[in-house]
Amino acid sequence: MISQTFIDALSPELKFVFLIIIILVLLIANWIIQFILSSQIFRIRRIPLDIINLFKVGCKLITALLILYSIMILYGLSVEGIIGVSAFLGAIVSFGSTQMLSNLFAGIYIVFTRPFRVDDFIAIGNEVRGQVVEISLNYTRIRTINDIFHYIPNKNFMTSNITIYKRRIKRRIGDTEAQALHAKKSRIRSIRTFALQLIEEEVVRYTFIWGAPLGDLKSTKEKIQEVCDIYTGVFGYKPEFFLYSLDYRMQFKMIITTHSTELLLNNVMKFRNDIVARFH
Repeated sequence: MISQTFIDALSPELKFVFLIIIILVLLIANWIIQFILSSQIFRIRRIPLDIINLFKVGCKLITALLILYSIMILYGLSVEGIIGVSAFLGAIVSFGSTQMLSNLFAGIYIVFTRPFRVDDFIAIGNEVRGQVVEISLNYTRIRTINDIFHYIPNKNFMTSNITIYKRRIKRRIGDTEAQALHAKKSRIRSIRTFALQLIEEEVVRYTFIWGAPLGDLKSTKEKIQEVCDIYTGVFGYKPEFFLYSLDYRMQFKMIITTHSTELLLNNVMKFRNDIVARFH
């Protein structure tokens, strides 16, 4: 710990150099922690992405507080120090104006009320649709099906319509799966009774409209069904479709259900391209 006497003996120029060094060290440390938290280590350990994101936000807050604390220690509580810090904070607030404060409060609201979570597949109005990769205090990072990343200011979520492509469904399980679940749930006495029950699961349910050239409706449905059968093993559920409208093209509403947002993003374009290939 550096003594206050040593700090007081420093010239203003040296204090400024010390401050720059401290800020750089803290920012580098924060970057390293963020990099580690973003690595595959925590995913392999099956730590929820929401918890990882909370750690990231907390690390950024602690870094900001340590920088502020360093400024106060280096410049003391003198009138000059208080004026300097006030000027520094005032410059930040005036630069960001109400935009920065709006994003900050909206970010806190999203992190703690959790209208949506990291890894959810969402749509913001009619503009951006994709996977929530990160929720920070200033912005939310969205990855679209085209593998493009959008940084959405958090204040936009307070005024836009948000669609979350997630729902809970019920399905029957067979004897094999019932035995696996029975090993984890010893309180269940009868495996056969449990196998006849419906279990509830949370899945991603993504829909989009696709237009096929005008032609024989039965033949068109058969071609689409062929692709749906192929991708049943990919998504874990058979994609569904139905005729949505009929004008200059046959418009079909496609419904993809899967457990993983990552699976959806990695395969939805391949699914669409395979359908298109059946008609060319």
